[in-house]
Amino acid sequence: MLLDVSRALRAPGEAFTFEHHERIPPQDINGEKVTFDEPVVLEGRFSMSGNDLTLEGELTATAHSRCCNCLEPAKVDLKVPFREVFTRLDRFHEDAGDDPDRLVFSGSKVELDHLTLTLALLELPIRILCRPDCEGYRQMAPRYTAPQKNNPFSVLQDLIKNDLNDQEV
Repeated sequence: MLLDVSRALRAPGEAFTFEHHERIPPQDINGEKVTFDEPVVLEGRFSMSGNDLTLEGELTATAHSRCCNCLEPAKVDLKVPFREVFTRLDRFHEDAGDDPDRLVFSGSKVELDHLTLTLALLELPIRILCRPDCEGYRQMAPRYTAPQKNNPFSVLQDLIKNDLNDQEV
């Protein structure tokens, strides 16, 4: 979806509030499917200064996946503060430059889908847990321990111990 910033173009320097709803499609992250409740909400304010549009506010979203430990459903509530600057490209300045991370827009509308996705994914924890103290498979570990095998080098350890005892005399 597009955010209409025409008010800021007509009144440079003045800040305007906004609430924008965006949809994030399911994402495959390290082999796990992560879905987001709809809508993902961006709230804040925007203002124009020269060719730069500044958006600042907070992204609010809920992500769903499976717990890394027990594989039960898990959710993560996200609240991400942001401050981003978009550069306006017009017929006089149509060069986006060499920087692929530079955010640009043209006309009076700004696409926020890429920004929304980036903010949400960067805020996700590396390991999604159903609850902070989830032990998951660690609770089952004692039941599945492999039998201990004799180490073929344990005889050498005994020889070293005997040799050290002989030297102490």
